[in-house]
Amino acid sequence: MGSVPIEQAIQATDRYYQPGTALSRLLSEAPYLPRCSDNKTAALVRPREYAIRYPYMQVNRPDMVSWLVFDLDHSNSLIWEDELLPAPNFVVSNRKNGHSHLFYAIVPVCTSENARSKPIQYMKAVYEAMAARLNADPAYSGPVAKTPGHPWWSTWEIHGTEYELGELADYVDLAITPPWSTGPDLDAVSHSRHCLLFEELRFYAYSVVNREKEQGTFQSFMRLLEAYAYNKNNYRQRGFSMNLTAAQVKATVKSVARWTWDRYTGNSQCHRGVMNLDKNLPLKERQRLAAERTHQTRQKATEFKIRAACRLLQEKGVKLTQVAVASATGLTRQTIAQYQHILGEANTQAPSNVTPLESSSGQSSDVNYAVHQIPAPRRGSGVDLKKGQLGLLFNGESNDSSPKEVDPDRLKKTIVVVKHEEKPGRLLLDRRPSQEGLAWVKYEMDGQEVEVDLLAVELVAFMEA
Repeated sequence: MGSVPIEQAIQATDRYYQPGTALSRLLSEAPYLPRCSDNKTAALVRPREYAIRYPYMQVNRPDMVSWLVFDLDHSNSLIWEDELLPAPNFVVSNRKNGHSHLFYAIVPVCTSENARSKPIQYMKAVYEAMAARLNADPAYSGPVAKTPGHPWWSTWEIHGTEYELGELADYVDLAITPPWSTGPDLDAVSHSRHCLLFEELRFYAYSVVNREKEQGTFQSFMRLLEAYAYNKNNYRQRGFSMNLTAAQVKATVKSVARWTWDRYTGNSQCHRGVMNLDKNLPLKERQRLAAERTHQTRQKATEFKIRAACRLLQEKGVKLTQVAVASATGLTRQTIAQYQHILGEANTQAPSNVTPLESSSGQSSDVNYAVHQIPAPRRGSGVDLKKGQLGLLFNGESNDSSPKEVDPDRLKKTIVVVKHEEKPGRLLLDRRPSQEGLAWVKYEMDGQEVEVDLLAVELVAFMEA
Protein backbone atom coordinates (compact mmCIF):
# COMPACT_ATOMS: atom_id res chain seq x y z
CA MET A 1 0.00 0.00 0.00
CA GLY A 2 1.37 3.40 -0.95
CA SER A 3 1.77 6.27 1.46
CA VAL A 4 -1.37 8.35 2.03
CA PRO A 5 -1.26 11.97 3.31
CA ILE A 6 -4.31 12.74 5.46
CA GLU A 7 -5.42 16.36 5.57
CA GLN A 8 -9.12 16.22 6.25
CA ALA A 9 -10.72 14.84 9.38
CA ILE A 10 -13.47 13.14 7.42
CA GLN A 11 -10.90 11.21 5.34
CA ALA A 12 -9.16 10.04 8.49
CA THR A 13 -12.43 8.96 10.07
CA ASP A 14 -13.28 6.91 7.00
CA ARG A 15 -9.87 5.20 6.95
CA TYR A 16 -10.24 4.23 10.61
CA TYR A 17 -12.91 1.79 9.45
CA GLN A 18 -11.22 0.52 6.29
CA PRO A 19 -9.70 -2.95 6.88
CA GLY A 20 -5.96 -3.28 6.30
CA THR A 21 -5.07 0.34 6.95
CA ALA A 22 -2.72 1.49 9.72
CA LEU A 23 -5.49 3.70 11.12
CA SER A 24 -7.79 0.67 11.35
CA ARG A 25 -5.14 -1.19 13.32
CA LEU A 26 -4.65 1.78 15.66
CA LEU A 27 -8.39 1.82 16.43
CA SER A 28 -8.61 -1.94 16.99
CA GLU A 29 -5.51 -2.09 19.26
CA ALA A 30 -6.48 0.97 21.35
CA PRO A 31 -8.08 0.51 24.79
CA TYR A 32 -11.86 0.33 24.82
CA LEU A 33 -11.91 3.40 27.07
CA PRO A 34 -8.70 5.32 26.32
CA ARG A 35 -7.60 8.56 27.90
CA CYS A 36 -7.96 11.57 25.62
CA SER A 37 -8.33 15.36 25.59
CA ASP A 38 -7.30 18.48 23.74
CA ASN A 39 -4.05 18.78 25.76
CA LYS A 40 -1.24 16.50 26.88
CA THR A 41 -2.84 15.72 30.24
CA ALA A 42 -5.48 13.55 28.53
CA ALA A 43 -7.69 13.73 31.59
CA LEU A 44 -10.84 12.51 29.84
CA VAL A 45 -11.91 8.89 29.36
CA ARG A 46 -14.08 8.14 26.34
CA PRO A 47 -14.93 5.15 24.12
CA ARG A 48 -12.25 4.76 21.48
CA GLU A 49 -14.67 5.63 18.65
CA TYR A 50 -15.06 9.05 20.30
CA ALA A 51 -11.45 9.35 21.54
CA ILE A 52 -10.11 9.55 17.96
CA ARG A 53 -11.87 12.92 17.67
CA TYR A 54 -9.51 14.44 20.25
CA PRO A 55 -5.99 15.63 19.32
CA TYR A 56 -4.38 13.51 22.07
CA MET A 57 -5.30 9.94 22.95
CA GLN A 58 -3.95 6.77 24.52
CA VAL A 59 -2.91 4.35 21.76
CA ASN A 60 -1.61 1.39 23.79
CA ARG A 61 -3.57 -0.69 26.28
CA PRO A 62 -2.43 -0.60 29.93
CA ASP A 63 -1.04 -4.16 29.79
CA MET A 64 -0.16 -4.43 26.08
CA VAL A 65 2.18 -2.50 23.77
CA SER A 66 1.18 -2.55 20.11
CA TRP A 67 2.85 0.72 19.04
CA LEU A 68 6.34 2.09 19.59
CA VAL A 69 5.92 5.88 19.61
CA PHE A 70 8.96 8.17 19.36
CA ASP A 71 8.70 11.83 20.38
CA LEU A 72 10.90 14.01 18.15
CA ASP A 73 11.65 17.40 19.66
CA HIS A 74 13.24 18.57 16.40
CA SER A 75 11.79 19.38 13.01
CA ASN A 76 13.51 16.61 11.01
CA SER A 77 10.64 14.14 10.75
CA LEU A 78 12.56 12.20 8.06
CA ILE A 79 15.50 11.40 10.31
CA TRP A 80 14.65 7.73 10.00
CA GLU A 81 15.69 7.93 6.34
CA ASP A 82 18.96 9.66 7.25
CA GLU A 83 19.73 6.94 9.82
CA LEU A 84 18.76 4.14 7.37
CA LEU A 85 16.05 2.90 9.74
CA PRO A 86 12.83 1.21 8.55
CA ALA A 87 9.91 3.47 7.73
CA PRO A 88 7.35 4.14 10.48
CA ASN A 89 3.65 3.49 9.91
CA PHE A 90 2.72 7.09 10.77
CA VAL A 91 4.49 10.43 10.88
CA VAL A 92 2.24 12.80 12.86
CA SER A 93 3.71 16.33 12.83
CA ASN A 94 2.87 19.61 14.51
CA ARG A 95 1.95 22.08 11.76
CA LYS A 96 3.61 25.01 13.58
CA ASN A 97 7.03 23.76 14.71
CA GLY A 98 7.45 20.49 12.80
CA HIS A 99 7.88 18.34 15.92
CA SER A 100 6.64 14.82 15.27
CA HIS A 101 5.54 11.50 16.68
CA LEU A 102 6.70 8.44 14.76
CA PHE A 103 4.47 5.35 15.12
CA TYR A 104 5.85 1.84 14.57
CA ALA A 105 3.34 -1.02 14.65
CA ILE A 106 4.80 -4.08 16.38
CA VAL A 107 3.57 -7.53 17.31
CA PRO A 108 1.80 -6.86 20.66
CA VAL A 109 3.97 -7.39 23.77
CA CYS A 110 2.26 -8.11 27.09
CA THR A 111 3.52 -5.88 29.94
CA SER A 112 1.27 -6.94 32.84
CA GLU A 113 2.67 -8.13 36.18
CA ASN A 114 2.20 -11.75 35.07
CA ALA A 115 4.00 -11.23 31.75
CA ARG A 116 7.35 -12.80 30.91
CA SER A 117 10.17 -10.36 31.55
CA LYS A 118 12.43 -11.30 28.61
CA PRO A 119 10.12 -9.99 25.83
CA ILE A 120 9.61 -6.77 27.81
CA GLN A 121 13.37 -6.33 28.22
CA TYR A 122 13.91 -7.00 24.52
CA MET A 123 11.23 -4.51 23.48
CA LYS A 124 12.63 -1.78 25.76
CA ALA A 125 16.16 -2.40 24.51
CA VAL A 126 14.98 -2.02 20.90
CA TYR A 127 13.05 1.14 21.78
CA GLU A 128 15.99 2.78 23.59
CA ALA A 129 18.40 1.96 20.77
CA MET A 130 16.05 3.35 18.13
CA ALA A 131 15.32 6.45 20.23
CA ALA A 132 19.05 7.15 20.38
CA ARG A 133 19.35 6.87 16.59
CA LEU A 134 16.27 9.05 15.99
CA ASN A 135 17.42 11.64 18.51
CA ALA A 136 14.03 11.22 20.21
CA ASP A 137 13.13 12.31 23.72
CA PRO A 138 14.45 9.48 25.99
CA ALA A 139 12.11 10.56 28.82
CA TYR A 140 8.96 10.09 26.74
CA SER A 141 7.07 7.01 27.86
CA GLY A 142 3.51 7.72 26.69
CA PRO A 143 0.86 6.52 27.01
CA VAL A 144 -0.67 9.63 25.36
CA ALA A 145 0.34 10.51 21.81
CA LYS A 146 -0.76 12.80 19.00
CA THR A 147 -3.87 11.28 17.46
CA PRO A 148 -3.13 10.29 13.83
CA GLY A 149 -5.56 11.87 11.40
CA HIS A 150 -6.71 14.68 13.66
CA PRO A 151 -6.93 18.05 11.83
CA TRP A 152 -4.57 19.67 14.34
CA TRP A 153 -1.74 17.59 12.95
CA SER A 154 -0.25 16.76 9.58
CA THR A 155 -0.51 12.97 9.33
CA TRP A 156 1.44 10.87 6.85
CA GLU A 157 0.25 7.27 6.70
CA ILE A 158 3.10 5.36 5.06
CA HIS A 159 2.15 1.67 5.29
CA GLY A 160 0.13 -0.81 7.35
CA THR A 161 2.84 -3.45 7.93
CA GLU A 162 3.41 -4.83 11.41
CA TYR A 163 7.04 -5.19 12.48
CA GLU A 164 8.61 -8.02 14.43
CA LEU A 165 10.96 -6.79 17.18
CA GLY A 166 13.72 -8.83 15.58
CA GLU A 167 13.29 -6.89 12.32
CA LEU A 168 13.77 -3.56 14.10
CA ALA A 169 16.67 -4.93 16.15
CA ASP A 170 18.57 -5.71 12.94
CA TYR A 171 18.90 -1.97 12.29
CA VAL A 172 20.31 -0.95 15.70
CA ASP A 173 22.94 -1.86 18.28
CA LEU A 174 21.36 -3.08 21.51
CA ALA A 175 24.54 -2.76 23.61
CA ILE A 176 23.61 -0.10 26.18
CA THR A 177 25.54 0.75 29.36
CA PRO A 178 23.48 -0.30 32.41
CA PRO A 179 22.34 2.66 34.52
CA TRP A 180 23.20 0.96 37.80
CA SER A 181 26.98 1.07 37.17
CA THR A 182 27.23 4.31 39.16
CA GLY A 183 25.85 5.42 42.49
CA PRO A 184 22.97 7.85 43.08
CA ASP A 185 23.70 11.51 42.39
CA LEU A 186 21.35 13.21 44.84
CA ASP A 187 23.00 16.61 44.46
CA ALA A 188 22.08 16.77 40.79
CA VAL A 189 18.38 16.16 41.54
CA SER A 190 18.08 17.98 44.87
CA HIS A 191 15.63 20.46 43.32
CA SER A 192 12.93 17.83 42.67
CA ARG A 193 11.03 15.62 45.09
CA HIS A 194 10.15 13.15 42.35
CA CYS A 195 13.75 12.81 41.18
CA LEU A 196 15.05 12.42 44.75
CA LEU A 197 12.58 9.63 45.47
CA PHE A 198 13.38 7.97 42.15
CA GLU A 199 17.15 8.01 42.79
CA GLU A 200 16.86 6.75 46.36
CA LEU A 201 14.27 4.11 45.52
CA ARG A 202 15.97 2.63 42.47
CA PHE A 203 19.27 1.97 44.22
CA TYR A 204 17.45 0.40 47.14
CA ALA A 205 15.61 -1.78 44.60
CA TYR A 206 18.94 -2.86 43.09
CA SER A 207 20.10 -4.04 46.53
CA VAL A 208 17.14 -6.35 47.20
CA VAL A 209 15.86 -7.49 43.80
CA ASN A 210 18.16 -10.52 43.43
CA ARG A 211 17.22 -11.81 46.88
CA GLU A 212 13.51 -11.38 46.15
CA LYS A 213 13.85 -13.19 42.82
CA GLU A 214 15.37 -16.16 44.67
CA GLN A 215 13.26 -16.18 47.83
CA GLY A 216 10.19 -14.03 47.15
CA THR A 217 7.86 -12.84 44.42
CA PHE A 218 7.26 -9.67 42.44
CA GLN A 219 4.45 -8.78 44.86
CA SER A 220 6.74 -9.07 47.91
CA PHE A 221 9.33 -6.99 46.05
CA MET A 222 6.66 -4.33 45.43
CA ARG A 223 5.72 -4.28 49.12
CA LEU A 224 9.34 -3.71 50.13
CA LEU A 225 9.68 -0.78 47.74
CA GLU A 226 6.36 0.71 48.85
CA ALA A 227 7.44 0.64 52.51
CA TYR A 228 10.81 2.19 51.67
CA ALA A 229 9.25 4.88 49.45
CA TYR A 230 6.66 5.93 52.04
CA ASN A 231 9.41 6.20 54.67
CA LYS A 232 11.43 8.43 52.33
CA ASN A 233 8.44 10.65 51.55
CA ASN A 234 9.38 13.20 54.23
CA TYR A 235 10.21 16.10 51.93
CA ARG A 236 8.48 18.66 54.12
CA GLN A 237 11.19 17.96 56.72
CA ARG A 238 13.85 18.36 54.01
CA GLY A 239 12.79 21.90 53.17
CA PHE A 240 10.13 21.35 50.50
CA SER A 241 6.69 22.89 50.80
CA MET A 242 4.90 19.53 50.94
CA ASN A 243 5.35 15.77 50.60
CA LEU A 244 4.44 13.79 47.51
CA THR A 245 0.89 12.48 47.33
CA ALA A 246 0.16 8.78 47.83
CA ALA A 247 -0.67 8.44 44.14
CA GLN A 248 2.67 9.97 43.11
CA VAL A 249 4.60 7.67 45.42
CA LYS A 250 2.71 4.63 44.17
CA ALA A 251 3.36 5.54 40.53
CA THR A 252 7.10 5.87 41.18
CA VAL A 253 7.17 2.55 43.05
CA LYS A 254 5.40 0.77 40.20
CA SER A 255 7.76 2.21 37.62
CA VAL A 256 10.94 1.36 39.55
CA ALA A 257 9.70 -2.11 40.56
CA ARG A 258 8.73 -3.19 37.05
CA TRP A 259 11.91 -1.87 35.45
CA THR A 260 14.25 -3.29 38.10
CA TRP A 261 12.55 -6.69 38.15
CA ASP A 262 12.79 -6.97 34.35
CA ARG A 263 16.04 -5.21 33.57
CA TYR A 264 18.45 -5.29 36.49
CA THR A 265 21.25 -7.80 35.92
CA GLY A 266 23.80 -6.51 38.43
CA ASN A 267 25.09 -8.52 41.36
CA SER A 268 26.07 -7.41 44.84
CA GLN A 269 29.19 -9.58 44.50
CA CYS A 270 30.39 -7.47 41.58
CA HIS A 271 31.35 -3.92 42.55
CA ARG A 272 31.84 -2.23 39.18
CA GLY A 273 34.33 0.61 39.45
CA VAL A 274 35.17 0.01 43.12
CA MET A 275 38.89 -0.29 42.29
CA ASN A 276 38.93 3.03 40.40
CA LEU A 277 41.01 1.49 37.62
CA ASP A 278 42.40 3.70 34.91
CA LYS A 279 40.10 3.43 31.90
CA ASN A 280 43.16 3.69 29.65
CA LEU A 281 44.31 0.25 30.81
CA PRO A 282 43.63 -2.57 28.35
CA LEU A 283 40.39 -4.42 29.00
CA LYS A 284 42.17 -7.71 29.70
CA GLU A 285 44.39 -6.06 32.32
CA ARG A 286 41.39 -4.52 34.07
CA GLN A 287 39.62 -7.86 34.00
CA ARG A 288 42.69 -9.57 35.46
CA LEU A 289 42.96 -7.06 38.33
CA ALA A 290 39.24 -7.27 39.04
CA ALA A 291 39.33 -11.07 39.04
CA GLU A 292 42.28 -11.01 41.45
CA ARG A 293 40.41 -8.73 43.85
CA THR A 294 37.26 -10.88 43.62
CA HIS A 295 39.31 -14.00 44.40
CA GLN A 296 40.86 -12.38 47.47
CA THR A 297 37.46 -11.22 48.75
CA ARG A 298 35.95 -14.68 48.35
CA GLN A 299 38.98 -16.29 49.98
CA LYS A 300 38.65 -14.06 53.04
CA ALA A 301 34.95 -14.85 53.29
CA THR A 302 35.65 -18.59 53.12
CA GLU A 303 38.34 -18.32 55.81
CA PHE A 304 35.95 -16.47 58.08
CA LYS A 305 33.27 -19.11 57.59
CA ILE A 306 35.71 -21.94 58.38
CA ARG A 307 37.06 -20.21 61.50
CA ALA A 308 33.53 -19.60 62.76
CA ALA A 309 32.68 -23.26 62.22
CA CYS A 310 35.83 -24.36 64.04
CA ARG A 311 34.92 -22.25 67.08
CA LEU A 312 31.40 -23.65 67.06
CA LEU A 313 32.59 -27.26 66.85
CA GLN A 314 35.10 -26.72 69.66
CA GLU A 315 32.36 -25.32 71.88
CA LYS A 316 30.39 -28.51 71.29
CA GLY A 317 33.43 -30.67 71.94
CA VAL A 318 33.47 -32.11 68.42
CA LYS A 319 36.81 -33.15 66.95
CA LEU A 320 37.96 -30.87 64.13
CA THR A 321 38.06 -32.95 60.99
CA GLN A 322 37.64 -31.95 57.38
CA VAL A 323 34.34 -33.81 57.19
CA ALA A 324 32.95 -32.17 60.35
CA VAL A 325 33.97 -28.67 59.25
CA ALA A 326 32.62 -29.26 55.73
CA SER A 327 29.27 -30.31 57.20
CA ALA A 328 29.13 -27.24 59.47
CA THR A 329 30.02 -24.73 56.72
CA GLY A 330 28.20 -26.27 53.77
CA LEU A 331 31.46 -26.34 51.81
CA THR A 332 32.97 -29.38 50.15
CA ARG A 333 35.65 -31.45 51.86
CA GLN A 334 38.03 -30.63 49.01
CA THR A 335 37.61 -26.92 49.74
CA ILE A 336 38.25 -27.47 53.46
CA ALA A 337 41.43 -29.38 52.57
CA GLN A 338 42.80 -26.23 50.93
CA TYR A 339 42.40 -24.42 54.28
CA GLN A 340 43.90 -27.17 56.43
CA HIS A 341 46.17 -24.57 58.09
CA ILE A 342 43.10 -22.99 59.73
CA LEU A 343 42.17 -26.31 61.32
CA GLY A 344 45.75 -26.64 62.54
CA GLU A 345 45.67 -23.18 64.08
CA ALA A 346 42.33 -23.92 65.77
CA ASN A 347 43.66 -27.16 67.27
CA THR A 348 46.80 -25.39 68.51
CA GLN A 349 44.83 -22.58 70.12
CA ALA A 350 42.12 -24.81 71.57
CA PRO A 351 41.67 -24.22 75.34
CA SER A 352 42.66 -27.06 77.65
CA ASN A 353 39.95 -28.85 79.61
CA VAL A 354 42.24 -29.28 82.65
CA THR A 355 42.50 -26.40 85.10
CA PRO A 356 45.60 -26.45 87.35
CA LEU A 357 44.80 -26.71 91.04
CA GLU A 358 46.62 -24.84 93.77
CA SER A 359 46.99 -25.89 97.36
CA SER A 360 45.43 -23.94 100.19
CA SER A 361 48.80 -22.31 100.88
CA GLY A 362 48.94 -21.02 97.33
CA GLN A 363 52.14 -23.03 96.61
CA SER A 364 52.17 -25.88 94.13
CA SER A 365 53.89 -29.13 95.09
CA ASP A 366 55.32 -31.79 92.84
CA VAL A 367 53.22 -34.91 92.45
CA ASN A 368 54.98 -38.15 91.62
CA TYR A 369 53.28 -40.89 89.65
CA ALA A 370 49.98 -38.99 89.89
CA VAL A 371 49.29 -40.55 93.25
CA HIS A 372 47.50 -37.50 94.58
CA GLN A 373 46.52 -35.91 91.26
CA ILE A 374 42.81 -35.39 90.75
CA PRO A 375 41.07 -34.43 87.51
CA ALA A 376 39.98 -30.83 87.25
CA PRO A 377 36.34 -30.22 86.43
CA ARG A 378 35.44 -29.52 82.82
CA ARG A 379 34.39 -26.03 81.89
CA GLY A 380 30.69 -25.54 82.20
CA SER A 381 30.27 -28.26 84.83
CA GLY A 382 29.25 -25.70 87.44
CA VAL A 383 32.04 -26.59 89.95
CA ASP A 384 33.91 -23.52 91.20
CA LEU A 385 37.08 -24.43 93.13
CA LYS A 386 38.53 -21.66 95.24
CA LYS A 387 41.53 -21.48 97.51
CA GLY A 388 40.94 -23.31 100.78
CA GLN A 389 38.56 -25.84 99.25
CA LEU A 390 41.26 -28.17 97.96
CA GLY A 391 41.70 -29.77 101.37
CA LEU A 392 38.08 -30.78 101.42
CA LEU A 393 38.61 -32.76 98.26
CA PHE A 394 41.80 -34.40 99.53
CA ASN A 395 40.07 -35.41 102.79
CA GLY A 396 37.25 -36.98 100.86
CA GLU A 397 34.70 -34.48 102.14
CA SER A 398 32.05 -33.15 99.85
CA ASN A 399 31.67 -29.49 99.00
CA ASP A 400 29.04 -27.62 101.02
CA SER A 401 27.33 -26.11 98.01
CA SER A 402 26.00 -28.46 95.37
CA PRO A 403 27.19 -27.79 91.82
CA LYS A 404 24.93 -25.54 89.77
CA GLU A 405 23.68 -27.28 86.66
CA VAL A 406 24.05 -25.41 83.36
CA ASP A 407 21.47 -25.76 80.62
CA PRO A 408 23.39 -26.85 77.49
CA ASP A 409 20.63 -25.43 75.27
CA ARG A 410 21.19 -21.85 76.48
CA LEU A 411 23.90 -19.50 75.21
CA LYS A 412 25.73 -17.41 77.82
CA LYS A 413 26.80 -14.59 75.49
CA THR A 414 25.47 -14.65 71.96
CA ILE A 415 27.33 -13.51 68.85
CA VAL A 416 25.10 -13.03 65.78
CA VAL A 417 27.16 -13.76 62.66
CA VAL A 418 25.74 -12.06 59.54
CA LYS A 419 26.62 -11.23 55.95
CA HIS A 420 26.06 -7.81 54.34
CA GLU A 421 26.88 -7.18 50.69
CA GLU A 422 28.74 -10.51 50.69
CA LYS A 423 31.03 -9.25 53.49
CA PRO A 424 31.05 -11.29 56.74
CA GLY A 425 30.50 -9.52 60.02
CA ARG A 426 28.56 -9.53 63.27
CA LEU A 427 25.66 -7.54 64.67
CA LEU A 428 26.57 -5.01 67.36
CA LEU A 429 23.78 -5.73 69.84
CA ASP A 430 24.97 -3.10 72.30
CA ARG A 431 24.82 -0.18 69.86
CA ARG A 432 21.51 1.61 69.34
CA PRO A 433 20.46 2.22 65.70
CA SER A 434 19.24 5.62 64.58
CA GLN A 435 15.79 4.33 63.59
CA GLU A 436 13.66 1.21 63.41
CA GLY A 437 14.67 -1.23 60.68
CA LEU A 438 18.39 -0.41 60.90
CA ALA A 439 21.24 -2.07 62.81
CA TRP A 440 24.97 -1.69 63.33
CA VAL A 441 27.28 -4.27 61.75
CA LYS A 442 31.00 -4.73 62.31
CA TYR A 443 32.85 -6.24 59.34
CA GLU A 444 35.30 -9.01 60.18
CA MET A 445 37.78 -8.17 57.43
CA ASP A 446 38.54 -4.55 58.23
CA GLY A 447 36.75 -3.94 61.55
CA GLN A 448 34.64 -1.16 60.05
CA GLU A 449 31.34 -0.42 61.82
CA VAL A 450 28.42 0.68 59.62
CA GLU A 451 24.69 1.20 60.08
CA VAL A 452 22.76 -0.87 57.53
CA ASP A 453 19.20 -1.81 56.57
CA LEU A 454 18.17 -5.09 58.23
CA LEU A 455 16.42 -6.16 55.04
CA ALA A 456 19.84 -6.26 53.34
CA VAL A 457 21.45 -8.37 56.12
CA GLU A 458 21.71 -12.16 55.77
CA LEU A 459 21.75 -14.19 58.98
CA VAL A 460 24.57 -16.78 59.05
CA ALA A 461 24.79 -18.27 62.56
CA PHE A 462 24.39 -17.80 66.31
CA MET A 463 27.59 -18.45 68.27
CA GLU A 464 28.65 -18.41 71.91
CA ALA A 465 31.40 -15.95 72.80
